[in-house]
Amino acid sequence: MGIHFRKKEEWFHFFDASGNEIRRKTEIRFDPLTQETSRLVFDPGMKVTPPDYFEEAEKTGGANCPFCADNVLKLTPVFPNRISEQGRIAVGDALLFPNLFPYSKHNGVVIFSKKHYVQLEEFTETMIRDAFMAAKQYIERVMANDEDARYASINWNYLPLAGGSILHPHLHIIVSETPMNYQDKMNKYTSSYEKEHGEDFLEKLYVTEKALGERWIGEKGNVAWMHAFAPKSHNDFIAIFPRVSTVSELSEQDIFDFASSLKGIFATLASQGFASFNMALTFTEHSQIHARLIPRLTVGALSTSDMSFFQALQQEPLSYKVPEEVAKIARESFKNI
Repeated sequence: MGIHFRKKEEWFHFFDASGNEIRRKTEIRFDPLTQETSRLVFDPGMKVTPPDYFEEAEKTGGANCPFCADNVLKLTPVFPNRISEQGRIAVGDALLFPNLFPYSKHNGVVIFSKKHYVQLEEFTETMIRDAFMAAKQYIERVMANDEDARYASINWNYLPLAGGSILHPHLHIIVSETPMNYQDKMNKYTSSYEKEHGEDFLEKLYVTEKALGERWIGEKGNVAWMHAFAPKSHNDFIAIFPRVSTVSELSEQDIFDFASSLKGIFATLASQGFASFNMALTFTEHSQIHARLIPRLTVGALSTSDMSFFQALQQEPLSYKVPEEVAKIARESFKNI
């Protein structure tokens, strides 16, 4: 019984123009839950330059931004009374309101602060905690009023490289009658794993990775971080909330610990030149709450996208980074949180 970390090597043999033999390895890793594959490929020397959005921030902030103080109360819509009698949900400087162009039956947007452009190192534990507390309140109120809306997630596209259409930092909270593909897959596979092995997959992953230590990063309170064995990008960080399965069980302290530990993840990204990311905190029916975070970037003089046919059509993630080496960097960053 247990989790198996399976991988295989494929070697490509060819010659350079002078006739010298070249051997290059591709390592194929199998996700320990779904058996989907990821490929660790030869790194030709990926150079990442963090984007600078100061000029864009000057152009798009203030009166030009619907989320800045000049406009947020005038341009953003409001909820019906059953969700918020005040029309919006406020926690500290975080403010949550309906998405004017929704992706789901229920779609809230929460802004972190009044500041239009927040760099990675400028996020504070309080800013992150308040935004996620507002998201938690929204999910709870939606689920209390709509028994069919069972599938929830808190999602973050940080900066335009990650799909953020507005520079002002914000989250998307999706609550739907229909699970997204990742949620559906996690529900099905974790349910099957529990039936077969008699234990929760994410709980077992947490225990196994902590014992092995190879991809283990660290813990902060009730939040455990590790790197994925079969990564979905050049970094792929997983946060598991052991013993927390529902949104109502997620405490304010859990969220603050998550916010604090995210600072360690941000430092790990920055040390590698990454400044943008996608993150999803996912609630599933058959397992603990967990989050995944991957960097987003462009590469080379042409600012080439990090997404190609591999990810977009073949649904095959690539990584130039070795998970165990990234985990070493992250463990150092966690010493300072």
